[in-house]
Amino acid sequence: MLSNPAIYSVGSTFSRVCYDLSMPPHNNYRRNHRQNNFRGKNYRRGNYRGGSQRRRESRNNDPTAEIERWLPERRLGKGKIVWLVDPLSAIPGEGLLPSRTWALARALVAAGHDVIWWTSSYSHARRIARTPPLQIGDEEGFSVQLVATRSYNSYFSLGRFTSHRKFAREFESQALEGLASGYLKRPDLLVATLPPPSTVDTAVRLAQKVDAELLVDIDEWWPEPLRPMIPGPKWFATLLASITFPIIARRQRDSLQSVDAILAGSQTIKDAVLNTVKPPPPLKVIPTGAYLQDYSRPPHFIDHVANSRRDNVQSTDSGHSPFAIAVAGDIDEKSDIYLLTDLARSLSEKNVNVIFHVVGGGRWMSRLETAAPLLTGSCQIQCHGRVDRSRYVGLLSDCQAGLVLPGLLSRFPLPVEASDYAAAGLVLFLTQATELADLVRNAHAGLITDNTADAIASAIGPVTADPRQVARFRQSARKLAEMLLDREKLAAKAVVWLESLAEVDHAESL
Repeated sequence: MLSNPAIYSVGSTFSRVCYDLSMPPHNNYRRNHRQNNFRGKNYRRGNYRGGSQRRRESRNNDPTAEIERWLPERRLGKGKIVWLVDPLSAIPGEGLLPSRTWALARALVAAGHDVIWWTSSYSHARRIARTPPLQIGDEEGFSVQLVATRSYNSYFSLGRFTSHRKFAREFESQALEGLASGYLKRPDLLVATLPPPSTVDTAVRLAQKVDAELLVDIDEWWPEPLRPMIPGPKWFATLLASITFPIIARRQRDSLQSVDAILAGSQTIKDAVLNTVKPPPPLKVIPTGAYLQDYSRPPHFIDHVANSRRDNVQSTDSGHSPFAIAVAGDIDEKSDIYLLTDLARSLSEKNVNVIFHVVGGGRWMSRLETAAPLLTGSCQIQCHGRVDRSRYVGLLSDCQAGLVLPGLLSRFPLPVEASDYAAAGLVLFLTQATELADLVRNAHAGLITDNTADAIASAIGPVTADPRQVARFRQSARKLAEMLLDREKLAAKAVVWLESLAEVDHAESL
């Protein structure tokens, strides 16, 4: 018969075994500690211990911690949780055009990941409060979390930046509260958009707290695009820019120093990142593109057998149907209004029958709506304002060409509107030698002119009288969209790139 000490020893051993079996397996390695550019992930976040300090702490720390690969259970494979943080873009159910973040969310869902989109309760485009979208999970496959923020009326104002900061604080608070209560699961990847910089600052802190990877998606490089949005006279705008722009640039630079990867919307933005962040994290250029399935292919030019009756019919039709040119995008620069109205007058002087369909919002759209009916002559300007997606697609489908204003190119090197022009098969007219101009020139999809109304009118006039050249430009523009600007393919390419980053092993040998 066993003695009391023996019975106690067997009982204690049995209890320890039961406790060990009830607990999850131990992991002695630091989770999610992969190598970026031959450095640990926490190197960019100020927690890297290297050299003599790491050797001094070798007795207390795991010697393989700094060279551990990204563990398989944390790789961005199937079924991972991804949080998208974008307070500015349009969400499903608003009736606006699908945004870059929307396309990325669809691609992530198609790849088998669980996606939550954190956005503001105030619509940046429509200037009204948002309501929670219904049945979005069944229709899109991802969920949308609205964060309560304050409204604002001006694109460049204290109210707007205060609203962005409030969104960042409330997002971090709701996220941590949801994780602590068990309502939310810890994300494996955070994707934050830039601008605004306050969102990236919060995403950096949250990624450190929840041990997640952080990707920053940059489609607009602040602060220079904010200059035309500053209200007041020119001297006041110059003074305010000299005070605020260095602060915005410094915060943006500091935020990018702590991210794990960057997704740029154009090569121009990539060059700006490389000049700002040194050494840079993994960087990939993926434009936004357009949904090609929204637009039908442009018609081919059919060279009929010449006869007098057919020639008379064609000349009669061309005399009554004006050459339609789309002008899409927000008008935030006053110079764009002057350019567009001067262009209409110059075309009227040349007796060119053209109609401009202006689609979008912006600071100066109301002024253009007032000035457009006052124009006389053969050229007209018709302002449609901000329209929903179906009407936007219909307007572009009814046009033959598209004009990209200089103000839009100063904000976005590869604007979404230009991609929509190419998808609709429109002749592209540009006024600046930019990254987009190189694409158009190499594809023979349009014309690049000087930034004057007379130069643009001289380029548009001959094109309207040559249907063969119009058809050739339109086919080339559609081919450009199919090869380089297909949004679904570009978004899927971004997801593949993210998954490839997870599989890269830069671990050095011991």
